[in-house]
Amino acid sequence: MFSRRAFLRNAVKYGASLSLGCSSPALVNANDLLNTPRLSGAAPVSVAGNFIGLGYEMSSVATPGLLNIDNHRYLNLIKGLGSAGVLRVGGIVADYTRYEAAGTSRAERQNTVITRADLNRFAEFLKATGWSAIWSVNFAQGRMEDAIVEARAVANALGDRLLALELGNEVENYGRGEKPFRTSPYNYETYRAEYSEWLAAIRKAVPGIRFAAPDTASSVEWVERMANDAKGDVQLLTTHYYRGSQKYGTAEQLLLPDPHLKDVLVRLRTASQQSGIPWRMCETNSFFGGGRPGVSDTFVGALWTLDYMLLLAQYGCAGVNIETGINQLGFISSYSPIQDDQKGMNAAGPPYYGMLAFAAAIADCDEVLPIDIDTHGINMTTYVLGRGGKARSVVIVNKDNSQDGRLSIRELGMNSGKALRLTAPSAESKTGITFGDSAVDLDGRWKAGTKEEIRDGAVAIPRMSAVVLRTAK
Repeated sequence: MFSRRAFLRNAVKYGASLSLGCSSPALVNANDLLNTPRLSGAAPVSVAGNFIGLGYEMSSVATPGLLNIDNHRYLNLIKGLGSAGVLRVGGIVADYTRYEAAGTSRAERQNTVITRADLNRFAEFLKATGWSAIWSVNFAQGRMEDAIVEARAVANALGDRLLALELGNEVENYGRGEKPFRTSPYNYETYRAEYSEWLAAIRKAVPGIRFAAPDTASSVEWVERMANDAKGDVQLLTTHYYRGSQKYGTAEQLLLPDPHLKDVLVRLRTASQQSGIPWRMCETNSFFGGGRPGVSDTFVGALWTLDYMLLLAQYGCAGVNIETGINQLGFISSYSPIQDDQKGMNAAGPPYYGMLAFAAAIADCDEVLPIDIDTHGINMTTYVLGRGGKARSVVIVNKDNSQDGRLSIRELGMNSGKALRLTAPSAESKTGITFGDSAVDLDGRWKAGTKEEIRDGAVAIPRMSAVVLRTAK
């Protein structure tokens, strides 16, 4: 693993070494040691079929032409990530949203109006993609009576594509800020009492509706407490994660592990296992506030997205919703997997390629297989995916800016297969990114180019690149 001093020292030669590594997959350093992953014997970790997801502010549903079946390019981009997934609509804008069945749609960050027509269009869009949705109601400023009407309308429009209903967004913050939504201190006990009252009323009006909670900004404790006293009141545990603030975000933060994240994931996994309730990272991306321009929207963002999604799967997460599109501040986030010029043109942003690589890796797999591996000091992560305890796919993410890697898959029973590489001209690249030697086209479609054959069980992973290895069938 890199030290901070080594990272900064190597940054001087960053561009030259990176360009060489990305353009020459066969190149490895002469003194590189062979990395050999072996199955550890630990129990496989199940991966849900709808693991992949995208997250939106509530205003996106009211935005003309966006989540619409006539937006063929957007449909293609979502369908390219898999035949099943979850769109979560909510965010901070949900705290400033109201439902007016026959009203006039309004997509404003602090004054959004959702209509019945918006719901019907969104339902058609979900049906066309094959995905489902998590829907948030205004728990911060809305009335319970209005939430009942909205929940009934959403359930009627979306039908079985409504995965769960959320009450509020980042609820542990309701007693904070310059204009708090609740009297401070707003603690878990107060929240839980309110939640229970709203849930009972909505469930009476809409029997069988499922709930996701507590949807915290970062509080693991509230998730643990909800899991412990759920009593059937929640079917999906939810929380959010960002690596840090947009104001202070750096490439280094995305290239090196977050020292606090694994502890969070262990606690979430434990809460889920003990309660029997799955947990989902329902709002997440690199840096809150829309991402860091020049970092989140570069190839570094693509590598981070791929590695992060695999890490969540490894810790038993039921799914992840990567934030995209217009944010609560009213502009298109730089971290968006799907970019939007707000003139009807949508395109794949750099993080989309990380999601695309994940989708290719998880295809025909439903579990992460725990492994033992020595990376010999290279900032490189390896994940093995499979089915029935048998390896079918290996993903290697080399976020080291000065060392190439070389990996053997023989111990996994994968002497041959095909390699799909995630590469770019440089770490700072915003364009020229390819996966499987191919870019997403202007119509939002991707198809692998020439697939590299792996015949001797060994593969090179150049610095600042990733590869998905699929076993030969």
